[in-house]
Amino acid sequence: MDMTYALSFTRYALRARHPKAINSVTARVSSDDPRVDAAMYAYLTFVGPQDTEVHSQIYTDMERQWVVGVVPRFWELPSIEVETERAIIFFYNAMMPHLYHYISVTDKTTGQTRYHKQYKGGPLWGNVTTTGGKGGSSHWSTYRWQLEAFVDAVRGKTPTYWIPGEDSICQMECIDALYQAAGLPVRGAPAKKG
Repeated sequence: MDMTYALSFTRYALRARHPKAINSVTARVSSDDPRVDAAMYAYLTFVGPQDTEVHSQIYTDMERQWVVGVVPRFWELPSIEVETERAIIFFYNAMMPHLYHYISVTDKTTGQTRYHKQYKGGPLWGNVTTTGGKGGSSHWSTYRWQLEAFVDAVRGKTPTYWIPGEDSICQMECIDALYQAAGLPVRGAPAKKG
């Protein structure tokens, strides 16, 4: 189910709930369990923020071979590329940006690329301080930010950003639809005996 983060990033960027269409899906099953995807490619169509069709290609592979059997493919960390009419935006290492990341924005007219890094702040967080007024830090993982939001919610505060339960359900509905389109059983389905 390594499609989870890639699909979540896509849905978040587009503010979309479900894809309008699953155009194609292929999966390579795990050698350990044929009910689980080791790799998956999906070509989806979403309705974008301006009611236009947005095409999304998502590829994940949890069983990529290491180089010469010993070197992990660090240069292939989870990344997101978004192409618009005017620019190509590439977010390298979206899952663990606290270790290293960059966001490149290439202007399609001029071909010029600008590089950015963003560890805290931004349009949602701004100068918001977190639990105990600590603020944020460049070494905070995405999980730390999630924990801060959870602590705020438990303490009765309104978290700066919160994923509502309905969105989690929608995410699993999308994953189930991808699994079904790929011919895999959905999560929670009992294993066939015999």
